Amino acid sequence: MTSKFSESPLSGLPSAPVSPLDPHAAAGGQVPIAVVGAHLSGMPLNGELTGVGGALLKRCRTAPDYRLFVLPDTVPAKPGVVREPGFSGPGLDVEVWALDAAAFGAFVARIPAPLGIGKMTLEDGSQVPGFLCEAHAVAGAQEITALGGWRAYIASRQS
Repeated sequence: MTSKFSESPLSGLPSAPVSPLDPHAAAGGQVPIAVVGAHLSGMPLNGELTGVGGALLKRCRTAPDYRLFVLPDTVPAKPGVVREPGFSGPGLDVEVWALDAAAFGAFVARIPAPLGIGKMTLEDGSQVPGFLCEAHAVAGAQEITALGGWRAYIASRQS
């Protein structure tokens, strides 16, 4: 009998089969990534996406179970997004960008803690890789979820 699983060289335990196609791949073998703050169009770190050939796919919102915080002591200012199952917020404004696989890997490797990339659920129920934050980093941080997004927060500081 043939198994769909392969032997893991590290642990001797079966590992999940690897699909040759990434189910989250954008057209042309590109990988989508949802950005929430300083990487949004027109924001200070957007050039990190455009500089590696990133292309904006769409603007949308997350599912309602995400909270948005201002991370203290970051330059430029950055948000922290934490998923809280059962929370019913407004959803957060995001942009979904496409990067080729090599650029995606290089981009993700440069993300400083406490930020990282994980599965982010969008308002339509689809999931894409997106910016998330370690929960400990938002303890005591200013919550701005009610504003619905980073742009609204930046605008509120300038008024």
